[in-house]
Amino acid sequence: MSGLQPSGIGLVFSGMGCGALLGSLLATRLAKRVGQGPVIWMASLITCPLTALMPLARADWSVYAAAIGLAALSLGGVVRVVAQSSLQQALTPDRLLGRMSATARFFSWGGIPLGGLLGGVSGSAIGAAGTLWIGATGMTLSALPTALSPLRRPPRP
Repeated sequence: MSGLQPSGIGLVFSGMGCGALLGSLLATRLAKRVGQGPVIWMASLITCPLTALMPLARADWSVYAAAIGLAALSLGGVVRVVAQSSLQQALTPDRLLGRMSATARFFSWGGIPLGGLLGGVSGSAIGAAGTLWIGATGMTLSALPTALSPLRRPPRP
């Protein structure tokens, strides 16, 4: 996001909030239409490639493309989290819900500090744009293991 003024950076990051809001409004409808299991991997596989717009942002019209990329990422993330949490809760016996939720949060949130550290090291070594390209590629590829798992057609609770 080379050469952006504070207002441009604010615009890009406001895309995140807009995408999250839209994702929260669409999550239940999409899960009912496509199914909870499939929407988990489809949300990421469809929206994460748009994050490739972010490293392209400059101080011109392309800042809007970066905002769209971040909005897509947030939209897909919220849809995925809602569907994933709903599926986990539907398949987990009541007596194990607390353990399941704690374990899922430990693994999903536990990687955030490591990702921050790796992002900082990568940004220092190859620059922000290169790091954003790596992130866009990694997020897109992260949907593949789930897409190939039994979540493609989960059992009905």
